[in-house]
Amino acid sequence: MIKSNFLSSFQKKIDKFDIGTIKNFLYELIEENENLRTVFNSMKEAVLVLDKNMNVTFYNKMSLRIFEINVKNPIGIHISDILNNKYFLDIITTSIKKEEIINDYEIMLDSNNPKYISFSLYPLAKEGKIIGNIIILNDITLEKENKNKLRQAESLAALTTISAGIAHEIKNPLGAISIHIQLLEQELDKYKQGFSKDFKYSIEVIKEEIERLNNIVVDFLITVRPLKAELMLTNLNIFLDKFVNFITPELESKNIIIRRNFSDLPDVWLDEKYFKQALLNLIKNSIASIKENGIIEIEAYQKQNYLFLNIIDNGSGITEEIQPKVFNPYFTTKNTGTGLGLTIVYKIVKEHKGEISFSSKKGETIFTIKLPLSYIKEGLIEYSGD
Repeated sequence: MIKSNFLSSFQKKIDKFDIGTIKNFLYELIEENENLRTVFNSMKEAVLVLDKNMNVTFYNKMSLRIFEINVKNPIGIHISDILNNKYFLDIITTSIKKEEIINDYEIMLDSNNPKYISFSLYPLAKEGKIIGNIIILNDITLEKENKNKLRQAESLAALTTISAGIAHEIKNPLGAISIHIQLLEQELDKYKQGFSKDFKYSIEVIKEEIERLNNIVVDFLITVRPLKAELMLTNLNIFLDKFVNFITPELESKNIIIRRNFSDLPDVWLDEKYFKQALLNLIKNSIASIKENGIIEIEAYQKQNYLFLNIIDNGSGITEEIQPKVFNPYFTTKNTGTGLGLTIVYKIVKEHKGEISFSSKKGETIFTIKLPLSYIKEGLIEYSGD
């Protein structure tokens, strides 16, 4: 690196050097200047240097990006022609006039892509005199977004804990009410004289509403609490056969045909209780969408290192405008229900390291669950199913 005292000495004696020496010195000076510019252009910080009149005397590539400067070379351009944010410009102008220093001041720039920046302003001094100013900027948009996401996640976690506690407290009195209704029915049965149909109907309504409230609380707790799924290597053929046998009576009572389309499936890691709940929720949705001549097909097959499981029905389908909302909590098109069914399915599938998607049109809806066949169980090497 060429030292400043050498430059001063060279400048004083330049007339005594031959052309070759001057040429070699200039080449070295140019190379060093390019190296310095490469360093500045590689920085994530934007750097702008202004003279006393606030015209740009130096810039790096990041400053062009942050300020969205379209001019190839902004040297000599006044800072007011670069900054569109009047508030930011006023801060810089006022601070320069007062010869003030600014450290890490945060502001939002209004531009084509609004962004948050943190900037510092320092005087540029030479021989004890201020000859300009240096502005250093950092784009902190991503940092701000991450902080907001973290804050939201912390708030959601706190809300989840509180909500789970409230739901648990609701569940306890519901259980007590249900028990006492049963005891009341037993006491009423002891009386020889009959009770009116309205009285019996009221008792049944109370029992049904208690059960409905209990189901809402149970669904809510599944949604907000960690599932703690216990995944075990499962024979999927046997699991699906049992599941089909379980749901067949209900489907037959509704005149819905159930079709099996699976065989020779590989073993997969499942928590059978939770996965059965997910499939039941999907089947309930299919039942609700079928008007007549209903058919539900359960299809499963292996493709490379994944297991694909499809629930297919010939119901009325899901309209395009509501398709983006189907996995949202509390979203439902039914007159009854919590709107948590598909949210629970989504959560259970994610707990199994899988993915869920769907396609729908009038007369055909397909929900697809994609599960990995390999799974790293804690303390064990990866099992690939081979």
